Amino acid sequence: MATPKWYPKGMAAVMNGTCDLDAASAYKLGLYTSSYTPDQANHDFRDDLGANEASGGSGYTAGGFTLASLSVSASSLTVSWDAADISQAITGGPFAFRYGVFYRARGGAASADELIGYVDFGAQSITDATLNITLTNQLQVTVS
Repeated sequence: MATPKWYPKGMAAVMNGTCDLDAASAYKLGLYTSSYTPDQANHDFRDDLGANEASGGSGYTAGGFTLASLSVSASSLTVSWDAADISQAITGGPFAFRYGVFYRARGGAASADELIGYVDFGAQSITDATLNITLTNQLQVTVS
């Protein structure tokens, strides 16, 4: 998987305690099309992603996948955020996406869901197949 990137305002929310990265059922991974252009400097809430969420086929629910088994760990000078891998059957299609966006799901309006980070998977298209996403140490901070 490509290297995930932080949204700076999401990093600030983590650092000031607004977002607890190992809070159960609080985080999601939404999948977005190549029509979305990540803007790390200005995007801070899910409503900034526009109408670019992936669709097509069935097996993906709008809003994305709820992340499970969240953990934060530190080793030497690196802090890592991890979650259980995702495996989901997609029927029909094509289901096309490029970006995976991690966000804090507050259960209400998209304007309240803080963006944490994103990963560029490159252009993906799935038809009648299983979508597998490995989420090992997704977002890391290394101090030097």
